[in-house]
Amino acid sequence: MKERDLPLTALRAFATAARSENLMAAARQLGVTHGAVSKQIAVLEAQLGQELFVREGRSLRLSPYGQVLAERVTQSMRDLVAACDHVRRDRERRVISVEAPTTFAMYFLLPAIKQFEQDHPGYAVWVSTRTTNQVPDFGRHDIVITRGPGLQKGARIAHTYCLFEEALTVVCSGLSLHERPMAQPADISGHALIASASRPGDWDSWFAQAGVEGHRLLGGHVFDHLFVAMHAVRDNLGATVAPKQFVAHLDRDYGLVCPFPDIAFPGKSCIANVTTAADRSGADRLLQWLSARSR
Repeated sequence: MKERDLPLTALRAFATAARSENLMAAARQLGVTHGAVSKQIAVLEAQLGQELFVREGRSLRLSPYGQVLAERVTQSMRDLVAACDHVRRDRERRVISVEAPTTFAMYFLLPAIKQFEQDHPGYAVWVSTRTTNQVPDFGRHDIVITRGPGLQKGARIAHTYCLFEEALTVVCSGLSLHERPMAQPADISGHALIASASRPGDWDSWFAQAGVEGHRLLGGHVFDHLFVAMHAVRDNLGATVAPKQFVAHLDRDYGLVCPFPDIAFPGKSCIANVTTAADRSGADRLLQWLSARSR
């Protein structure tokens, strides 16, 4: 049976009758007549080609096929009611949908959402992620975050907003720094250096910025994406180079620290592309709040 052929009114009458003592009780719950309920059940039985009730005087008893259908339909009705209740509860909240690179979402956006929603109770933020090689989806979101310009031909962009320019610096765990203190940049030699293939050359750039000569990145962990490297840092496996903005609010929850916050080199800009489908007031409010958080 195709979805368009589902007898929804008859199924609702059947589900109500299945949990009632008789058709009269079902009719009262539905606010219709006894005859209307009886007719809907007859329509459903004719369409399915099976008897759904065994009538015993004024009472009803489900047939074996009726029991199977009642279990499935009743659960489906409960799911529909729950979905409608959820949407109705949130009818006063405006949803802002955001797509972002995975590392940006994990270490900058997601940790901030709860606080934003508390500060702005009229809004809810829904997040989708993409990895480095995935194409941004400008057609399904209000805001699309890109690392550097990411505009596509034909993309429906209302305006762009620069959240911040990455300030790339060394990141390690607080525990690792406690066990192997770093008083000067050269002390990084006491830590395993973790690299990410999606950001090649970051360690060389940091060594040059810090004036550390003769240090080469040999062996060690090399992960495909920065979010994996940062997770390894949280597990005290070493240090990596990451945007300082990702760490500023995570020292308490994730234990990540920047031992040399003033030794940083510029990376790419994190750009928020607001699509034409977005509610401009909500999108701008979120982006201004995130921009202030990055300072």
